[in-house]
Amino acid sequence: MATYKKRGYKKERDNKISRVAQESLVAKSLESADDIAVKSEKFLEKHQNKIYTAILVVALLVVGYYFYHQRVVIPKRMEAANEMNTAQQLFEKAIKETDPTQQKQLFEQALNGAGGKYGFLDIEEEYSGTPSAKLAHYYAGVSYYYLGEFDKAIEELNRYKAKDEILHPMALGLIGESFLQLNQPEDALEYFEKAAKASENNFTTPLYWLKAGKTALYIYKTKGEKAYLKTAKEFFQKITDQYPDTDFAKDAEIYLAQAQYAK
Repeated sequence: MATYKKRGYKKERDNKISRVAQESLVAKSLESADDIAVKSEKFLEKHQNKIYTAILVVALLVVGYYFYHQRVVIPKRMEAANEMNTAQQLFEKAIKETDPTQQKQLFEQALNGAGGKYGFLDIEEEYSGTPSAKLAHYYAGVSYYYLGEFDKAIEELNRYKAKDEILHPMALGLIGESFLQLNQPEDALEYFEKAAKASENNFTTPLYWLKAGKTALYIYKTKGEKAYLKTAKEFFQKITDQYPDTDFAKDAEIYLAQAQYAK
């Protein structure tokens, strides 16, 4: 019994020590928290002018950006869109025009403006950064292509950066067409591949795989490099395997047969 009481006493004493340690730790934590609070208060008192200034600057920047967006950016975009409308109308007329002389004139007007209205080149310069200016690069590139100015077409189309599902691959594809016109089939092949990979759909994707295949086959026939023949077969096979229900599949089958018997 005596031993039991001794052990109980020790346990009770240990509990008391533990409680004392805990109370000491809590006290130190409170002291530390008080110390931090005091230091924070002193820091705020010392630097409150700088802090308030920083807050004010941020607030002014936010408000300034809002008013700039409302008073400058949006009106500029609307003005650019209005100017773009006239240039697009001239472009559409040029596409439909069958007389070569009239068509050339309309494309030039679409590029340079007419009747006091801006053309695509003016819009690029005057409204840089707006959606209309970005789109103007595409239209200008197409216009230059129809005018036979293929170097300028490539330059403008390379400046069209929008990732539109249809226009982006078509811009890359037209760069390929321009390189073909400049008798640079290797560069054309590169851009046809880029165009095919730019967007996954049943129109532009098989269209540009077909053009890439035909270009690779052409390079093989003119230079005799078998790597291009292999590439052509892969592209034609890709169309027949992955896009069998498209209008391009039948053409791909014909060219694939030609590639398989090519020597």
